[in-house]
Amino acid sequence: MKRQGKPLQNPVTTTPATEGAVPHKERADPSLEVISYAVAALANAYGEARDKAKLLPRLIAASVRVAALADRDEAEEQLTHLARMQKEAARLAVEHLERKKQLSSAAVALAQSTDWKDARSTLDRLMHEWRLTGWSDDAATAPFRKAFNDAVATFTRRQEQWFDEQRMRGAPIHEYREYLCTRAEQLLDEIDDTMWAASSERLKQLAQLWKKTARHEEDTALSARFAAAEHAFEAHRDAWCDANHARKEKLLHRIETLTDTASGLAWEAARREVVDIEGHDWHEAGQLPHDQHEIMERELHRALAAFHIRQSEAEHEALKQKEKIVTRIQALGRRPLDNWKATRAVLLELQQAYADVGPVAAASEADLLQAYRVACQVVVSKLGTLRGNSLEKRGDVIRLIHELTDKAGKGVAWRDARDKVLVLQKQYMGAGPVAHAEGEALWQEYRAACDCFFELYRSWTGDNVEVTEQLCAEAEALLDERDPFEAKEKAKKLQLRWKFSGPVPPRENEALWSRFSEAVDKVFERARAEWEDIHRT
Repeated sequence: MKRQGKPLQNPVTTTPATEGAVPHKERADPSLEVISYAVAALANAYGEARDKAKLLPRLIAASVRVAALADRDEAEEQLTHLARMQKEAARLAVEHLERKKQLSSAAVALAQSTDWKDARSTLDRLMHEWRLTGWSDDAATAPFRKAFNDAVATFTRRQEQWFDEQRMRGAPIHEYREYLCTRAEQLLDEIDDTMWAASSERLKQLAQLWKKTARHEEDTALSARFAAAEHAFEAHRDAWCDANHARKEKLLHRIETLTDTASGLAWEAARREVVDIEGHDWHEAGQLPHDQHEIMERELHRALAAFHIRQSEAEHEALKQKEKIVTRIQALGRRPLDNWKATRAVLLELQQAYADVGPVAAASEADLLQAYRVACQVVVSKLGTLRGNSLEKRGDVIRLIHELTDKAGKGVAWRDARDKVLVLQKQYMGAGPVAHAEGEALWQEYRAACDCFFELYRSWTGDNVEVTEQLCAEAEALLDERDPFEAKEKAKKLQLRWKFSGPVPPRENEALWSRFSEAVDKVFERARAEWEDIHRT
């Protein structure tokens, strides 16, 4: 015997989508998504930077770009975050500038000193502190840097003149040559990334002076010492140039990678990164010898040209895609509103597609965005015309569910009441859009009404368990009947009673149905076997 079980149908409890199409002001503007990503990346770099003041130019540029790309209100959070970082970086830059001013003043005070040994030691310490002091604005730092370097150069020149005078007066050549060795060795401690060229020229001058003194006296130990100083300086200078070259090669590779891989929304972040490389990172990578400098500059211009060509192509393609999306939204606004849910779903899909397309050229962005927002607003306004009726429809559904809850099991059978509630649930979900606040309140009321009905319905199905267990017991007792044909007729009546017995909870339905059907099948099988025996005799 084959018969379907009686599973309990649960109420619809899924939360509906937000009512009404999302207007353009509530959806994430594509430029805002790009801004959020860029600000997060900059904040991460800021958090990891050892010298946070060095990022001040990038923070200022980012604030200007954010303000230009989005309305002030829309980008308020990002601008506030940037302002906090910019304030701290500016404070550090001012502190660094003040410290450099102090170091410059101290160096100027030593420029005319005649205490050659102590003054040289103090200047060496000041130069070391200058190198360790963090970033400050180049324009503001320039006069202090010039005064500092002039003071060091002035003292050095006076010291060398003094030694020359001493030598002219008969001072030992050995003492002067030892001084030249010391100056050559000190060059490595006096330079920073902006002084390699000047220090290289100074080493050449020292080498010329050394050759002059070599005519008068030759000292193998001092010659080896001076040669070692020359070699160490040249090795460090070459290593510095190699490191700069490697950094610039890495930046070129990064531009080429962005050219080949950027797509969609990533183009805006790629453009900003390339601007930072060209305006900041390339200069920060350091100097190169003249011949290498010319080659790397040509490579940079080639990579930038390739990037801008590809960016222009991507912007043109993005413009075409966004224009197609705007055209589709405009067509959606002209269509009859036969199915508001489908219309809203299509609008949301198109809005997401528009947001996922990459940036367009700045010259086309304003007009395109205006057309997009107008088209979206037309559809949203059209959907808004349904809101009045939908409130009444949803209220009627909730009222009818309450009425069925009161009548179920009394004037209306539980089965019929359940079927009607399921129909009403579909009507509620198909009602027109409502405002978010009103929709949320109605939804809570609707859920409470459904939960109340189905809680009572489940209680009723639990009462049916005893009835079905009794039917199972009666079916099993038929196996002990003496007359198998009489047992078969009784089993058919039990089947009819089972049919109208009402549902039971799903967790018990399968076990009870298996027990009942197994007993009835055995009764039918026994009657069939008895009938076959009679015919054989």
